[in-house]
Amino acid sequence: MNFAAIRHHAYDNFCYPLNEDELILNIQTDKKITKVILYYGDPFRCILENGNWVWERFKVELTDVKELQNTLIWTTTVKPEYKRCKYYFEIHQDDEIQLFFEDGFYTPEDFIKNPDTTIPFCFPWMNSSDIANPPEWAKNTVWYQIFPARFCHSEKGPEIPDMEAWPTSNTKVKNEQKFGGNLEGIIEKLDYLYDLGINGIYLNPVNHASSQHKYDTIDYLKIDPDFGDEKTMQRLVKEAHKKGMHIMLDGVFNHSGWFFWAWQDVLKNKQNSKYASWYMVNDWNFDPNPCDNAAKGKFYSFAFTDYMPKLNTNNPEVLEYILKVCEYWVREYDIDAIRLDVANELSHNLCIQMRYRLRNIKPDFFIVGEIWNNSLPWLRGDQFDSVINYPLRSAIYDFQFKKEQNVKFLEQQINQCLTMYYKQTEQVMINQMDSHDTTRLITQTKGNKDETLLQFGMILTLPGSACIYYGTEVLLEGGKDPDCRRCMPWKEIEEGKFDSELEFMKTMIHMRREHPALRSLDMSFVYEKDDLDGNNRIVHIRKICKETNEAISCYFNFSDREYDYHLGSGKLLFSRKASKETLQPGGFAVILH
Repeated sequence: MNFAAIRHHAYDNFCYPLNEDELILNIQTDKKITKVILYYGDPFRCILENGNWVWERFKVELTDVKELQNTLIWTTTVKPEYKRCKYYFEIHQDDEIQLFFEDGFYTPEDFIKNPDTTIPFCFPWMNSSDIANPPEWAKNTVWYQIFPARFCHSEKGPEIPDMEAWPTSNTKVKNEQKFGGNLEGIIEKLDYLYDLGINGIYLNPVNHASSQHKYDTIDYLKIDPDFGDEKTMQRLVKEAHKKGMHIMLDGVFNHSGWFFWAWQDVLKNKQNSKYASWYMVNDWNFDPNPCDNAAKGKFYSFAFTDYMPKLNTNNPEVLEYILKVCEYWVREYDIDAIRLDVANELSHNLCIQMRYRLRNIKPDFFIVGEIWNNSLPWLRGDQFDSVINYPLRSAIYDFQFKKEQNVKFLEQQINQCLTMYYKQTEQVMINQMDSHDTTRLITQTKGNKDETLLQFGMILTLPGSACIYYGTEVLLEGGKDPDCRRCMPWKEIEEGKFDSELEFMKTMIHMRREHPALRSLDMSFVYEKDDLDGNNRIVHIRKICKETNEAISCYFNFSDREYDYHLGSGKLLFSRKASKETLQPGGFAVILH
């Protein structure tokens, strides 16, 4: 038995409360392990056995097993009667049996001889305040991400000097170009979003800033004058709420802009500025103009971008200022969520206090972090509710483009994503295939509509909160930043150029919202007897919702040949590139059983 491959500890994603009654336990082993049994009980509960008081324990076999690239994750759920749980594992590899305790491994014989020398694992108390509790509404949300400067120009909005004419979909754009997208334009398109099936809007920064992307904040308490004013923002949120849509703003607190008042005072007074400690300056003899100061180590910034100097979020004054800004947004605009930019560089103290303060104002407030890697330190229930799920995006994207990968590898990668955090967190992860930071997917596939829609179709059938980047619903093209921020092609949409793409997205989004099985975490990959590794690249995912007894099969044809699926007594909810019960390459089908 490979002891080094066996991992468990009584905290984080290995052991955590799902709610006030249920405790989730996960254990990792290598793939040679054939059975895992859990022995558990209350640490203080004993029974009389052969004249001796012994610890009372119960036995359960772990039958929920997920395969990762090199390991297995075994899962079970128990209900500790008194909210405490002491436990150990019995691990089988064919005929070999080992008992796994916190202090190591024992044979059953050793344990029988010296039961009091072992140290079982222990989850001491299922404290309600420690339970990760993302808002219920986020589990059922399909987000729509809007880059305000390029989404929609309304004539009711503010006049902008040097504004250019709204371009067509095939027009490449640059950062400095102004096309006049504004908040009034978003308000005018709320009916469009509602019809599409959207019930959550994520806005890239709307605060006063120098650039068109607005990540270089000048004033956190003012709406950018190119977009509108505070009353327009309030009206946007109010009108969205009437349509059952939640609003998420982008919080850019890792850094300020060059013209933010605190940094301007630092530029003027250097180390004598009352805001000198708000930033991280290493050499006060830096050039007072944006150049290569950060690259030379003069001060810290976002990446090496001088005009975005990094805020010191360990500073109590900075922390309090940011918290008051967030409270202002919630109270004045009634927003429902914040997405934190460069979230993994913020102090944990800020993130903890932000959650506490904003939940006190709005108990079901939702906090999302922009983190591109494993984010468990921020997702333990005391800081963020969710992050942008870049690992899931990579798993699907890589499978599409690396034709040598089989379905088993895709399953392992998706299972890695589904076991990385708590179950309640997995239900609200922000799943999207492209964004303002990435090349648009249709451009990555070199215009291949089938490959593109296949990936978006998969995102809309997996657990989490699906997110559509504006223009994705019409397969808007766009290269690397800033070209991925092209203008929304409203004229071409109205002329019917993208009717088929829109119909596809609309159908998929509404279907996802109407069928809870598509959002469920209870899923499995199904393989044919003659293709147990999925070398034929036909992905069959079975989804189940136990609450509604709904079962759905999703077939995705990532191969270059036809595939015959079997409808049987099921009801075809949706198909693309399919005739009768045959999927063409790039086609998929969703079947209700």
